[in-house]
Amino acid sequence: MLHATPYRETSLLVDLFSQNHGRIRCVAKGFRKPNKRGISRVIFPYTEHQFSWQGRGELKTLTSADAIQAHTFLQQECLFTGLYVNELFYRLLHEHDPHEHLYQKYAEFMAQLAGTGPDELMLRQLEMTLLDELGYGLVLDCEAKNGTALLPDKLYQYVPEQGLIEAVNQRKEQPGSYRGADIMALNQGDFSQRSVMKTAKQLLRSLINFYLGGRQLHSRELYRQHLMSVAPKQEPSS
Repeated sequence: MLHATPYRETSLLVDLFSQNHGRIRCVAKGFRKPNKRGISRVIFPYTEHQFSWQGRGELKTLTSADAIQAHTFLQQECLFTGLYVNELFYRLLHEHDPHEHLYQKYAEFMAQLAGTGPDELMLRQLEMTLLDELGYGLVLDCEAKNGTALLPDKLYQYVPEQGLIEAVNQRKEQPGSYRGADIMALNQGDFSQRSVMKTAKQLLRSLINFYLGGRQLHSRELYRQHLMSVAPKQEPSS
């Protein structure tokens, strides 16, 4: 389950990410209140379920939701990471557009998150897979205007829906500019240098913000508020 909102007195509107059907929106009738026998029906986030639904329109009716693994309960950093990933998928995935490879990567990431905690490399790879599946994949193998190979000592900027272009200011790194060496390592999947991970985070964030079209992610704001509450004198890093 990627997202849920209350619907009428006893139901929910839920957005599900399914392996074979992509993102599906359903009415989960009675999922907010126990039935006549006192039995509550619950959908657990971050937990894989066997879902069934019916209906011919865009909005389906959820008929069953059976967890097929132990319920996953995330806390602290893991919870904020899970909230971010689910909101990102909810915002960017189109309904009824299957992404089986992305589904597997999502399931692997959630298993990692529940098992040993946040993994920044896996998060960056999941973000890149999401953009690839949506047709927004990074083009990092050449300069966009003339197709020339990147140079390690050059600075580049990434223009959404175009690609890499040489930065006007080659004397100093500025926000939105990246070293050619880091871009080349990122393209090869080599994250051994911390600067490459930093480049991946900044570049992916700028692209994700572009494709969100100005929509803010509530999970980011919640995380910033959390950081301020635990360290009021420290500026949040995200």
